[in-house]
Amino acid sequence: MSKHTTTLRGPGVAQRAALRASPVMAARSRNASASSRRRGGLVGCYAYSITLVTPDGEETIECDENTYILDAAEEAGVELPWSCRAGACSSCTAKVDSSDAFDQSDQTFLGDAQIDAGYVLTCVAYPTKDCTVTTHVEEELY
Repeated sequence: MSKHTTTLRGPGVAQRAALRASPVMAARSRNASASSRRRGGLVGCYAYSITLVTPDGEETIECDENTYILDAAEEAGVELPWSCRAGACSSCTAKVDSSDAFDQSDQTFLGDAQIDAGYVLTCVAYPTKDCTVTTHVEEELY
């Protein structure tokens, strides 16, 4: 009796497996429906214009709906304050004119009143529309 090993081969099998395992694709797939993921369909991604008002002046960056503001700023060469990158501290606190400009459901630090007042943690905030963000406002919380 011989043992047989089946190996999946073909164009793109290894590449598709690597992409499915990558954190970037996992993040982008969080908004996709189960049926589109099974079919291997493309996931739509919207980019928003975010104007960052920093102590050094204004910078406008683009940020898609699956990227945290802090990450997009770093990719654009804009340095913003941060510490935990988990939404559990106040180092990256910023302020926006509209509290519905971001999905920051991953954060655990800010209270409802602070969120309603427009405070946002850039390390765990996904944009939901174009907006202006005033950074370096951690001291306002205390």
